[in-house]
Amino acid sequence: MLPPPVAALIETIARSHAGQSVVFDADGTLWRGDAGEDFLRYAIHRGIFEASYDRYEQLLGQSHARAYAYCVEVMASLTEAELEQACTTFFAQRIEGRIFSFVRPLLARLKEAGCPVWICSASPRWVVAPGAVALGIPANQVIGVSCPIRDGKLTGEVEQPVPVGPGKVTWLERAKLEPALGVGNGDFDVDMLAFSKHALVISPRDSRNQLVLDGLSRGWPILTA
Repeated sequence: MLPPPVAALIETIARSHAGQSVVFDADGTLWRGDAGEDFLRYAIHRGIFEASYDRYEQLLGQSHARAYAYCVEVMASLTEAELEQACTTFFAQRIEGRIFSFVRPLLARLKEAGCPVWICSASPRWVVAPGAVALGIPANQVIGVSCPIRDGKLTGEVEQPVPVGPGKVTWLERAKLEPALGVGNGDFDVDMLAFSKHALVISPRDSRNQLVLDGLSRGWPILTA
């Protein structure tokens, strides 16, 4: 059952913004943990592609956007079919059981209101897509770190900007989306939620990250996951 302020917000969206798009972050918002990082470890362990998790962490200390780009750069030369199969298996085994209990009822209410649901994530879009499908969201409504495909293979040439922080807003504008509702859980979701007409913050227990602090100051409802 949703807390009263959150339930009231969703009813406002359903009543006053029926048919308008809503956008969710993925990791920490729809499910617990970071699917992009977990898939990188999973793929390295299984030899799906060659990469270094130490290199990822090194880049993370320099720039989150650069580190997230690395997760797609190392996929270069994989066929898209191979990657999609690996991501589908990974999601079913490692992430699906971590979907938050509030997510499906929340999405069901938005669906009743005719609100198209999008996901905008800094994880590779192929990693997020199986989660979208599992939740009834079309895979072509997933924005994530991506690269062009040539002759059926990933080029590893990451499309810019990486959808993190202001980059999320850039991609929403490119998709011509003006979300009625933005939902996120972390510091890099502040811009996306501020861009949306209404905002909902998903907070881990006892968290006081920048998004939570911004949410408190702006009066955004906060749902503890």
